[in-house]
Amino acid sequence: MDEFKSYTPATTKVSLNDMRYHVFLSFRGKDVRKTLVDHLFQALSAAGLNVFLDTHKLKMGEIIDLSLERAIESSAIRIPIFSEGYASSAWCLKEAALMLASPGLIIPLFYKVEPTHVRYPLGDSSPYKESFEKHYRIPFRYSRKEIDGWKHALEQICCRSGWSLDMTGG
Repeated sequence: MDEFKSYTPATTKVSLNDMRYHVFLSFRGKDVRKTLVDHLFQALSAAGLNVFLDTHKLKMGEIIDLSLERAIESSAIRIPIFSEGYASSAWCLKEAALMLASPGLIIPLFYKVEPTHVRYPLGDSSPYKESFEKHYRIPFRYSRKEIDGWKHALEQICCRSGWSLDMTGG
Protein backbone atom coordinates (compact mmCIF):
# COMPACT_ATOMS: atom_id res chain seq x y z
CA MET A 1 0.00 0.00 0.00
CA ASP A 2 2.99 2.35 0.40
CA GLU A 3 3.07 2.94 -3.35
CA PHE A 4 -0.42 4.49 -3.03
CA LYS A 5 0.61 7.05 -0.38
CA SER A 6 1.24 9.85 -2.87
CA TYR A 7 1.02 10.57 -6.56
CA THR A 8 2.71 13.43 -8.35
CA PRO A 9 1.26 14.43 -11.72
CA ALA A 10 2.83 17.34 -13.56
CA THR A 11 0.88 20.05 -11.73
CA THR A 12 -0.44 18.57 -8.48
CA LYS A 13 0.78 16.56 -5.53
CA VAL A 14 -1.88 14.44 -3.90
CA SER A 15 -1.32 12.90 -0.49
CA LEU A 16 -3.70 10.06 0.23
CA ASN A 17 -3.04 10.42 3.96
CA ASP A 18 -4.54 13.92 4.05
CA MET A 19 -7.81 12.97 2.39
CA ARG A 20 -10.96 11.38 3.81
CA TYR A 21 -11.33 9.13 0.75
CA HIS A 22 -8.69 7.79 -1.58
CA VAL A 23 -11.07 7.51 -4.55
CA PHE A 24 -14.43 9.03 -5.55
CA LEU A 25 -16.41 7.25 -8.28
CA SER A 26 -18.83 9.30 -10.39
CA PHE A 27 -21.15 7.36 -12.68
CA ARG A 28 -24.65 7.03 -14.14
CA GLY A 29 -26.13 4.30 -11.97
CA LYS A 30 -28.43 2.62 -14.44
CA ASP A 31 -25.58 2.33 -16.99
CA VAL A 32 -22.83 0.79 -14.87
CA ARG A 33 -23.72 0.35 -11.15
CA LYS A 34 -24.32 -3.42 -11.23
CA THR A 35 -21.48 -4.18 -13.62
CA LEU A 36 -18.35 -2.09 -13.95
CA VAL A 37 -18.75 0.00 -10.79
CA ASP A 38 -19.35 -2.95 -8.46
CA HIS A 39 -16.23 -4.69 -9.80
CA LEU A 40 -14.11 -1.53 -9.67
CA PHE A 41 -15.27 -0.76 -6.11
CA GLN A 42 -14.42 -4.29 -4.94
CA ALA A 43 -10.98 -4.23 -6.60
CA LEU A 44 -10.02 -0.82 -5.21
CA SER A 45 -11.31 -1.70 -1.75
CA ALA A 46 -9.42 -5.01 -1.82
CA ALA A 47 -6.26 -3.01 -2.58
CA GLY A 48 -6.80 -1.16 0.71
CA LEU A 49 -8.22 2.06 -0.74
CA ASN A 50 -11.10 3.91 0.91
CA VAL A 51 -13.53 4.39 -1.98
CA PHE A 52 -16.55 6.70 -1.91
CA LEU A 53 -19.50 4.93 -3.51
CA ASP A 54 -22.89 6.48 -2.81
CA THR A 55 -24.64 3.23 -1.88
CA HIS A 56 -21.92 2.43 0.66
CA LYS A 57 -21.02 5.85 2.07
CA LEU A 58 -24.14 8.07 2.06
CA LYS A 59 -25.91 7.93 5.39
CA MET A 60 -29.67 8.00 5.83
CA GLY A 61 -30.95 11.53 6.33
CA GLU A 62 -27.89 13.27 4.86
CA ILE A 63 -28.39 16.04 2.32
CA ILE A 64 -27.22 14.33 -0.84
CA ASP A 65 -25.73 17.21 -2.80
CA LEU A 66 -23.76 18.52 0.20
CA SER A 67 -22.51 15.02 1.05
CA LEU A 68 -21.39 14.43 -2.55
CA GLU A 69 -19.68 17.81 -2.70
CA ARG A 70 -17.77 17.11 0.53
CA ALA A 71 -16.83 13.63 -0.69
CA ILE A 72 -15.46 14.99 -3.97
CA GLU A 73 -13.50 17.72 -2.21
CA SER A 74 -12.06 15.24 0.29
CA SER A 75 -11.03 12.58 -2.25
CA ALA A 76 -7.48 12.39 -3.55
CA ILE A 77 -8.47 10.70 -6.82
CA ARG A 78 -11.71 11.22 -8.73
CA ILE A 79 -12.78 8.78 -11.41
CA PRO A 80 -15.67 9.92 -13.59
CA ILE A 81 -16.99 6.88 -15.47
CA PHE A 82 -18.35 8.30 -18.70
CA SER A 83 -21.04 6.05 -20.15
CA GLU A 84 -23.75 6.65 -22.73
CA GLY A 85 -26.20 8.01 -20.14
CA TYR A 86 -23.77 10.07 -18.02
CA ALA A 87 -24.84 13.43 -19.50
CA SER A 88 -28.54 12.68 -18.99
CA SER A 89 -27.94 13.06 -15.25
CA ALA A 90 -27.57 16.60 -13.93
CA TRP A 91 -26.08 15.02 -10.77
CA CYS A 92 -23.27 13.45 -12.80
CA LEU A 93 -22.59 16.68 -14.66
CA LYS A 94 -22.50 18.65 -11.39
CA GLU A 95 -20.04 16.11 -9.99
CA ALA A 96 -17.80 16.53 -13.05
CA ALA A 97 -17.81 20.31 -12.58
CA LEU A 98 -17.00 19.93 -8.86
CA MET A 99 -14.13 17.55 -9.67
CA LEU A 100 -12.61 20.10 -11.99
CA ALA A 101 -13.01 22.91 -9.43
CA SER A 102 -11.30 20.97 -6.62
CA PRO A 103 -7.60 20.14 -6.36
CA GLY A 104 -6.68 16.52 -6.91
CA LEU A 105 -6.17 13.92 -9.57
CA ILE A 106 -8.92 13.18 -12.11
CA ILE A 107 -8.67 9.96 -14.10
CA PRO A 108 -11.48 9.64 -16.65
CA LEU A 109 -12.80 6.22 -17.59
CA PHE A 110 -14.71 5.90 -20.88
CA TYR A 111 -17.23 3.05 -20.93
CA LYS A 112 -18.91 2.45 -24.28
CA VAL A 113 -18.30 6.07 -25.33
CA GLU A 114 -15.44 7.65 -27.23
CA PRO A 115 -13.41 10.34 -25.43
CA THR A 116 -14.13 12.75 -28.32
CA HIS A 117 -17.88 12.27 -27.79
CA VAL A 118 -17.47 13.41 -24.18
CA ARG A 119 -15.03 16.22 -25.01
CA TYR A 120 -17.42 17.61 -27.65
CA PRO A 121 -20.85 16.77 -26.19
CA LEU A 122 -22.75 18.83 -28.76
CA GLY A 123 -21.09 17.13 -31.73
CA ASP A 124 -23.42 15.38 -34.16
CA SER A 125 -22.07 11.91 -33.35
CA SER A 126 -22.00 12.39 -29.56
CA PRO A 127 -24.50 10.38 -27.50
CA TYR A 128 -24.47 13.39 -25.12
CA LYS A 129 -25.92 15.83 -27.67
CA GLU A 130 -29.57 15.01 -26.97
CA SER A 131 -29.07 15.18 -23.21
CA PHE A 132 -27.40 18.59 -23.37
CA GLU A 133 -30.07 19.92 -25.71
CA LYS A 134 -32.70 18.73 -23.23
CA HIS A 135 -30.90 20.43 -20.32
CA TYR A 136 -30.83 23.68 -22.32
CA ARG A 137 -34.55 23.40 -23.24
CA ILE A 138 -35.96 22.92 -19.74
CA PRO A 139 -36.74 26.47 -18.64
CA PHE A 140 -35.69 27.70 -15.20
CA ARG A 141 -34.28 24.35 -14.10
CA TYR A 142 -30.62 25.07 -14.82
CA SER A 143 -29.10 28.29 -16.08
CA ARG A 144 -27.30 28.42 -19.42
CA LYS A 145 -24.19 29.42 -17.46
CA GLU A 146 -24.41 26.29 -15.27
CA ILE A 147 -24.93 24.00 -18.27
CA ASP A 148 -22.05 25.68 -20.13
CA GLY A 149 -19.95 25.01 -17.00
CA TRP A 150 -20.83 21.30 -17.19
CA LYS A 151 -19.83 21.26 -20.86
CA HIS A 152 -16.55 23.00 -20.03
CA ALA A 153 -15.86 20.47 -17.26
CA LEU A 154 -16.31 17.55 -19.67
CA GLU A 155 -14.01 19.20 -22.21
CA GLN A 156 -11.30 19.80 -19.60
CA ILE A 157 -11.56 16.38 -17.96
CA CYS A 158 -11.23 14.71 -21.35
CA CYS A 159 -7.88 16.45 -21.84
CA ARG A 160 -6.50 14.20 -19.10
CA SER A 161 -5.07 10.76 -19.65
CA GLY A 162 -7.46 8.01 -18.62
CA TRP A 163 -8.85 4.64 -19.57
CA SER A 164 -11.07 3.64 -22.45
CA LEU A 165 -12.92 0.37 -22.90
CA ASP A 166 -11.03 -0.04 -26.18
CA MET A 167 -7.68 0.47 -24.40
CA THR A 168 -8.40 -2.11 -21.73
CA GLY A 169 -9.78 -4.74 -24.08
CA GLY A 170 -13.23 -4.61 -22.51
